[in-house]
Amino acid sequence: MKVNDRPNILFITSDQHRADTLGCAGHPCVQTPHLDLLAYQGVRFDNAYVDCPVCIPARTALITGRRAHENGMPAYADDFRVDRRREDFLGSRLTAAGYQTELVGKTHWHTEPDFRAGFEHVTWMAHLRQQQLVETGRAGLLTGLGYNEMPPSVSPFPRHLYQSDWCVDRAIDFLSTRERAQPFALWLSLQDPHPPLTIHEPYYSMYRDADIPAAVVPDWVGTDAEPYNLYCLRHVFNKGPATAEQVRAMRAVYYGMVTNLDHQLGRLLAQLQMDGDLDETLIVYTSDHGEALGDFHNFAKSLFYESQAKVPFIVRPPASWETTPGRVTRDLIEWVDVLPTLCDVAGIEAPEDVTGRSLVPALRGEAMPAHQMHGQIDQSHMLHDGRFKYLYCVEDGSEQCFDTENDPHDEHPVAGEPLDRLREILTAHLIDEQHPHVRDGEPANLHRDRPPVNQLRARDYQGLGPTQHLGDIRRSVLRIN
Repeated sequence: MKVNDRPNILFITSDQHRADTLGCAGHPCVQTPHLDLLAYQGVRFDNAYVDCPVCIPARTALITGRRAHENGMPAYADDFRVDRRREDFLGSRLTAAGYQTELVGKTHWHTEPDFRAGFEHVTWMAHLRQQQLVETGRAGLLTGLGYNEMPPSVSPFPRHLYQSDWCVDRAIDFLSTRERAQPFALWLSLQDPHPPLTIHEPYYSMYRDADIPAAVVPDWVGTDAEPYNLYCLRHVFNKGPATAEQVRAMRAVYYGMVTNLDHQLGRLLAQLQMDGDLDETLIVYTSDHGEALGDFHNFAKSLFYESQAKVPFIVRPPASWETTPGRVTRDLIEWVDVLPTLCDVAGIEAPEDVTGRSLVPALRGEAMPAHQMHGQIDQSHMLHDGRFKYLYCVEDGSEQCFDTENDPHDEHPVAGEPLDRLREILTAHLIDEQHPHVRDGEPANLHRDRPPVNQLRARDYQGLGPTQHLGDIRRSVLRIN
């Protein structure tokens, strides 16, 4: 493999795409032919996670190569600003390496809203909003649904103004007009399949009659064994208990959004092929977090269960690298690995303080050195060793441990050696970091009682602010006084 050949880079991210919702991951009905093809031609990482499964901190970790709590904010906080030199962001590194850099779509970082992270040009989602206003006479969504609501609805916009379709059009425009004397680094940042669950036909009805898997609800949900964080999120993101048929309808449209996204990527890959660039381009596909989609009687993200913290991660190297195609690896990787990987591909050094590791050795077929991954969101922690995953909730001191190889839906908490061992590792790690969530050599425990359901739902207006509202209830996020 010749990394110094400086291939083009096509980096594709989606928003809220579950890791198991891919044909190549064995899903029983969802169709993702183009993502499957990338996996069959490249490497699929089947043990990939984000360290903070909610949009802003996850995306900030990606462009910095540092985990959310290391950046100072493992939470959804749109007023927080990360402290980092401009030249140490992802786009800055690739631009300085001589790449023509372009970002199309969603940003959503712990930075100023107009920050470009060093990319030479950004085509903002705001441009789509302006075009929607011109062509429909009204701004924003026309469905009456809020940004985190799950009831499905047909998209009110013509297909060329639907977000995935529109963003791929803009990405094709870039490929068609770029300067061919230099390699390109294009980040296509799609918003699907993030709710609201709106999509045009034929995707809205595509899975209506499919054999859709039922939601997974372990027998400990709704009992005293349920952690505080899950209890709160179950009631914040739900207007009321959803029936099995309602969940099925939501899943069907969510799958349609995933398939539309995949079909749009097919257009982009076709453009690369027609331009003669497909085999000269390293392609990465991943997502910023998953979606509970009714599992645990819950929706949305913000927890470390597999449906929410585990993400799809596919890499198709350039043809000249001569790697073994179709490999699936269980190496534990995380989103902070993206920046050092792309720096390695570009032949440059990553910033010295990054937490992530280059995945280029794994693409060669080498085993990645074992490591433990520490994730944090609000007052919840995860310690993952590649197989066992330990979860600790500071608010009530609850802990769970799961065997992710043999229990892919977090149904059966395990006790004994793996739990005790990972608790020790997490505790030592928190002490080493001088983390505020450790007291007297032990993870902190606030002993909080669970708030009444009506308090949790009091400010959930049309799904627009449940994450922020939950933060109001739980917000001694980083400091325990």
